Parts: sequence; structure tokens; C-alpha cells
Amino acid sequence: MPPPPPFPRTSPETASGPRGVRGSTREESPALAGTRPSGVPEGARSSPARSTTSASVLAVQEGAVLRLIFAGVLTAETLHALEKAVPDALRNAPADVVLDLKGVTRLDTAGALFLNLTLDGRRRAGYSCVLQDPGERFSHVLCIARLPAGDNEANVRARLKEGRGRQGVSAGGPVRLLIEFLERVDAALSASLRSIGALVGFFGAFLCVGGGMVRHPGRMRFTSLVFHMEQCGLRAVPIVALLTFLIGMVVAYMGAQQLSMFGAQDFAVNLLEVTVLREMAVLITSIVAAGRTASSFTAQIGAMTANEETAALLSMGLDPLALLVVPRVSAMILCLPMLVFLADISALLGGACALHFSLDMDLQAFITRFYAVAKLKHLVVGLVKTPFFGAAIALVGCFHGFRATRNAESVGFLTTVSVVQAIFLVILLDALFALFFTAVRI
Repeated sequence: MPPPPPFPRTSPETASGPRGVRGSTREESPALAGTRPSGVPEGARSSPARSTTSASVLAVQEGAVLRLIFAGVLTAETLHALEKAVPDALRNAPADVVLDLKGVTRLDTAGALFLNLTLDGRRRAGYSCVLQDPGERFSHVLCIARLPAGDNEANVRARLKEGRGRQGVSAGGPVRLLIEFLERVDAALSASLRSIGALVGFFGAFLCVGGGMVRHPGRMRFTSLVFHMEQCGLRAVPIVALLTFLIGMVVAYMGAQQLSMFGAQDFAVNLLEVTVLREMAVLITSIVAAGRTASSFTAQIGAMTANEETAALLSMGLDPLALLVVPRVSAMILCLPMLVFLADISALLGGACALHFSLDMDLQAFITRFYAVAKLKHLVVGLVKTPFFGAAIALVGCFHGFRATRNAESVGFLTTVSVVQAIFLVILLDALFALFFTAVRI
């Protein structure tokens, strides 16, 4: 908002133009250039024609159009002069009204809200109303004080519903329901496509910043990297080990029960080796990481975004991607393979316990059988997928953190969305890897 000029001058319209409906906070001086009003000492300067703290409006009829020319300072202190003058001018106004701001020297959000309310009131009544701002001097503050779009939309829908009245509800109802359903589907699909496009753009920005740090490792914040490795990796060890131990027990027990029907219970070790090393340990660990890490990243960065801390970083010339995203994604890429390897060992131990109780297979027999049937490629296939899963989980969490707004509700909602999308991406990538390894016969 531009500051008011130190010495405002009298415009031709306010000095000698046609008089319409006027309102001001001070009485205008009758003095003209070169004259001195009575009561003013000799040598004293005459006051300007309009005070720097006055607001006025001039109504000019131009054919079938009523032009309201605002002048002076439209702020919270001067609006009381226009609260009665403007409605009086619009009471018997024609259908077309123009709100002209060429004489306004200063406008704050209160004045902009008053103008937007006047404009919206005329349009709601079904009349034409245009706001003219020569040079678009006040476009920013007028945009800030703009009325919520949902309010106008709700009123339009209410008028449409009232206008339709009692027309054949039974005949038009199904059609309207179908149209509303298609509109909702279209809106949801459009929002999903925009979100996917934004996520791809965020991934590209991360690659640019991360590539720069690969070329210049000194820019990496290793203290932040080690901290997030502790949060993502070390503190996730107990829950990952416990869950995969139980999953290994379930897989081995169910496999032994089913294979014993055919007298092939010894092959339960084969089933456990392929299932755990290739798929189950990777998926369970990635889903646990998505629940813990993606939600944590979204909440952390979302709180910073809501408190405008990321904006403060930008104002200081620091890149939020380099400070907040790259250490988190790098920590997740480094920690997830180690967690998956730990999950493989834990799941095999759980399977060994289950086979010991169900088939009386001791630990030595289990190790001998596992050594005979195990293939290194299953372990490699499981570990190869983990960096991609870790990058997807961390990027989704950070991406939704930057989308948060200045309220706690958005942070909570985006935290839920990030967990769901991270799990979905993990399962989608696992399916794509399964197709790829099948195609290359691994």
C-alpha cells in the first residue's frame, strides 16, 4: 500500500466540480489559491482544500450509469463519513454503477473491504457494478480484502434452488443427482491430478538441490542427517523387530499347516525364505516407516510452515529444500535398507520358533535346511527396493508438510494424507518391481 503524499493537492473535481452526495470527516476550507479566509493572520498559509485525513464520494450521473468518484483517504478512521453517503447515493441508482478510485490517495484493508462489500451487494441484487482503479494502484489490498468465494457460491445456489421452486422434483431429481455426482468426481480427479503434478515437481526440485550437494558434499548438514537417522532408523528398531518376528511366526506356522496335508512340511523353510526375504520383510518395514516417518516429517515441516518459519528461511536467503528435505530423505534412504536387513533376521527367527513348536524342528535343523535352500538373489531383490521405498516415503512426508496452511487442522489432515499416500506408493512400487523382476527372470 503506497504511503500518502506529504502535501496532498486539491483535485479539480473536489475544488470546483459538480456537487453530488458528499461525506467527509472534516469541513473543507473555502480558501482558494491566492486568497486568505477571514480569521487567518497575515502571512499564514491557507489550509489545503481537502485534509489528509478526509474521505469523500461524489455521485455523477453519466447517462444510464451512476459514477461514484471516491476521493481522499479511505481508511478505518475515515469510513464513517461514507457509511451513510454511499447507501444514499445507491438507493435510487440506475442498474449500472461504477466505483471510481481515481481520487483516492490511500486505501487500507478496511476501506478495501467496504468497497468489496458495496460491489458485492450490488451484484447480489442483480445489478451491474464495476470497480475502476486507474493504474491498479490498490489491486493488492483489494485482493486481500476480497470476500470469500464460498459465500457467493452459497448464495447463488440458494437463489437457483429457490428459483426452481416446485418444478418436477421427481423428473429432474435423478438428473441433478447424476450431475452433482459427476461434478464431485471431476473435482476429486482434478485435485488428484494437480497433487500428482505438484509432487512430481517437488521431486524434480529435490533432484536439483540433491545433485548440487552430491557435487559439493560440504553443503550437506551432517548434524541434521545423523539426527534424522537416529529418529528414522535407530528408534524404529524395536517395533520393526517385533512386528517382523510375529509375521515370520505366522507365515511359518500357516505354511507348515498347509504343507503337512501333502507330507511336504519340510518345504515350509523354502516358503519362509522366499516370502520373508523377497517381500514380507520389505513391505512390513516400509509400511511401519510410512506410519512413523512420513507422518513425523509432515507434522514437523507443516508446523514450521504454519508458523512461517519456512518463509523466514527464504527471507534469510536459505533454501528450505537444502535445510529440511535433503537431510530427511538422505537419512531415510540410508536407514531403510538396514532396517529391512534387521527385519529379515527377526522374521527368520520368528519362523524358526514357529517351526520348532509346530514341527519339532530344532534350530540346528532349521539352519541346515535354510542354508541348503536359501538363494542370495532373494535377499538382493528385497534390499534393492528399499532405497526407492525410503525416498518415496520421505518425499511424500516433506511434500505435504510444505502444503500446510496457518491452522492446526490442515497439519492434521495433511499428516493423514501423507501416511496414506506413502503406503500407497510403497505398494505400487513393490508391484512394479515384482513385474520388472519377473520380466528379467530374477
